[in-house]
Amino acid sequence: MNKSDHRISSLDIFSGINVLIFLWMCHGVYFDRFVYYRGREYLWEFFVYALIVLALIAGIWKTMRNCQVPAWILVLVQAGIVLHFAGGLAVWHETRLYDKIIFQVRYDKYVHFFNSFVCAVVLNFFCFRNRPINRWLKSFELVFLVLGIGAFVEIIEYLVTLTVAKNGVGGYDNNMLDMIANFLGSLCCVLVTRGAERIKSNARLRGIRPKEDPKEEWLQR
Repeated sequence: MNKSDHRISSLDIFSGINVLIFLWMCHGVYFDRFVYYRGREYLWEFFVYALIVLALIAGIWKTMRNCQVPAWILVLVQAGIVLHFAGGLAVWHETRLYDKIIFQVRYDKYVHFFNSFVCAVVLNFFCFRNRPINRWLKSFELVFLVLGIGAFVEIIEYLVTLTVAKNGVGGYDNNMLDMIANFLGSLCCVLVTRGAERIKSNARLRGIRPKEDPKEEWLQR
């Protein structure tokens, strides 16, 4: 085993910090809320949920351990996690932040928007960045992939509404508004990415532009 295999990466630090945050949240917040809303007789559910989340974090860490994850991506992901936790913990004018209306929009929609934007950034970086695919098709796939992940989250929220009383998740209108926020977030990522690529391309092509292969020209459209 190489000495580099023992080197602590930014992903190791990121995963460790979020495991500690999650355990702290379980002890300081989630446990009491679960007992209050669900009852001590269903505590096994709480530990099942906690183990699933920890397994998910461990699985992502194990899968991405050997990948070069830029620090700026980890910062974006961490910002999304902080926004989520703040929504459940922070109180503004005696109202939980997740229930607060800001510019006629509930706070949680901003969280969905931002996290969908970040999700699209991550998927674009790891899955689409070097794929020889038409830009419009890539944008289409990216947006609908984020929507699919968001739909899976909504399924989990629906299951929570069936198992946890007074969950505060919301009904079908809330689900659809969440999906709209997810769509707008992923679409914003596509627009920002396309704009950044265009600026970068124009900066490179200020000199004499080489003759392009027709296939590569189509892929760049």
